[in-house]
Amino acid sequence: VIIFDDVVTTGATVNELAHTIKRAGVERVDVWALARTVK
Repeated sequence: VIIFDDVVTTGATVNELAHTIKRAGVERVDVWALARTVK
């Protein structure tokens, strides 16, 4: 499964989504984003 996101700020949302998908039985989850905010 690939999760596409426009901007990753903290990563909390995509991390939770990835964990939920993995609990459903998916072995691999990749996250692709166009940008990431700098702290």
